Amino acid sequence: MSGKIKLRFLSAFRDFFIYHHKSLEFRAKIFAAIISAKFDPDEDDFFILNDIVNEIYENDQTRKDFLIQTVREYVARVKRSDRITLDTLLLSIDKDMKDHKRYAKKIDFSHLRRLMSGCEEEILVQQRVYEFLINEVKLYSQSA
Repeated sequence: MSGKIKLRFLSAFRDFFIYHHKSLEFRAKIFAAIISAKFDPDEDDFFILNDIVNEIYENDQTRKDFLIQTVREYVARVKRSDRITLDTLLLSIDKDMKDHKRYAKKIDFSHLRRLMSGCEEEILVQQRVYEFLINEVKLYSQSA
């Protein structure tokens, strides 16, 4: 199966084929929130994301590909306002963390800082998303 076809197949049936797909999906939401805060995310953002994902999943190409594909899907949906906005994405992150407090440990703020770039306004929005995530981690780490 070619790489893209396999990835689309796995994406459609991730519940069945990807081990711990919910935690991987949570990670995708985190990265997508930071990238979506930019007015016009570009391929440079995804090159940086690729480097980060290689650090997280050194020996698991399927999880790497799936995470990057899922981030791309979330960013695309936010940018075209396809039933999801940055606010609804952040609310979804909040719900996930409330339901699964262990997810707070999945957020590596050094990774998120590497994705923060752009004009002053974009960085301001990214900073607000970053601060939201810091507060979420504080809130749900204490109640874990």
